[in-house]
Amino acid sequence: MKIITLLCLILVGAATAQASHLLGGYIQATPITGSPLTYRISALLYMDEVRGKSAADQADVLEICLGDGSTVKAFRASRLLIENKTTSINSYTLIHTYAGPGVYPLTLVLSNRTVVKNITNADAQLFSLTSVLSTNLVNQTPTPGYPGNGVHVSVGRRATISLAATDPEGDSLVYGLSKAQTSVTQSSCNTQPVSSYQYPNDVTRRGTFKINSRTGELIWDAPTELGYYSVTLTINEYRRGVLISQTTQEIPLVVEDIPGTPGTVPPYESAADGPSATGLVTATTDYEDVNVRLVTFPNPVDDRLQVVIQTSNPTTATLQLTDNNGRKLHELTFHRMARQHEQVISMSSLTPGVYVLRAEIDGRILTRKVVKR
Repeated sequence: MKIITLLCLILVGAATAQASHLLGGYIQATPITGSPLTYRISALLYMDEVRGKSAADQADVLEICLGDGSTVKAFRASRLLIENKTTSINSYTLIHTYAGPGVYPLTLVLSNRTVVKNITNADAQLFSLTSVLSTNLVNQTPTPGYPGNGVHVSVGRRATISLAATDPEGDSLVYGLSKAQTSVTQSSCNTQPVSSYQYPNDVTRRGTFKINSRTGELIWDAPTELGYYSVTLTINEYRRGVLISQTTQEIPLVVEDIPGTPGTVPPYESAADGPSATGLVTATTDYEDVNVRLVTFPNPVDDRLQVVIQTSNPTTATLQLTDNNGRKLHELTFHRMARQHEQVISMSSLTPGVYVLRAEIDGRILTRKVVKR
């Protein structure tokens, strides 16, 4: 009997250790003063200290892909308990020096995503975050906003949440809704949107879910079902009209039954299809394989589309932008052999709609749909 009891305790302990605990977070890059191309890379992770405390206790180190072919360990530097110790904000840091100026996607992929209402089998989906850093100039990427007591809203009532980020250089920030990211394997640096992700109001197909692209104010009018939800937004940072970074932040949002007078839920409007789609941001990158990476941002785009091609070995490349009818609008060939090619495509004169970006790299063809707002 004692042996059976001991086995049960071991099994329960093992299950607890693997409990889902990842609620969200973001990646930030800060330049080191006096050391060009050297950055402090930080991952801030929100963890569930109730449903996944044991896993959170063990999460002392993680790996971050730095966009230049290297993957480096970052160690936990702090763990701040909030919301009556039910949630923690965990900071992981590393120092890295890049070989030269360029555009680098920073990525992490982890297991143990927390269960939420708007992702099917969320705990079976890998958790991923990405930020895009340009080292062509000195810049600290924005610090995304996150209320100190978490994001709790009431069922049946219009919710307004300020998610405004701060930026020490005073650059312009533009916010958009996006989908939570995942990956095929935890060892991969490649990410993709979670296929089963729904915007929170799509779960019950009631009400609206929007973000103000200029202020970062999120409005859900109005939640109709209790539970945890994943909210993902992308923060584009501009300096003198040029996009210099893109930060993706995922946050947990909890719908509770808070005393008060219920409001009127407006007609359903999908965040992906209605007017709120103007604040919608798709994934920043598409991948063909581990040797070739195509980065395009922002998407949707208002004016300038930045395109970066990265390869394991020096290659030439050709870029081509067409409309949906196949009409060629822009074409450029990079004749110089290099591991990275960059191009800014002006789209200000184009009418709103969907366009196709085609990249030919060493015999490989990569295509990407680009939305012009």
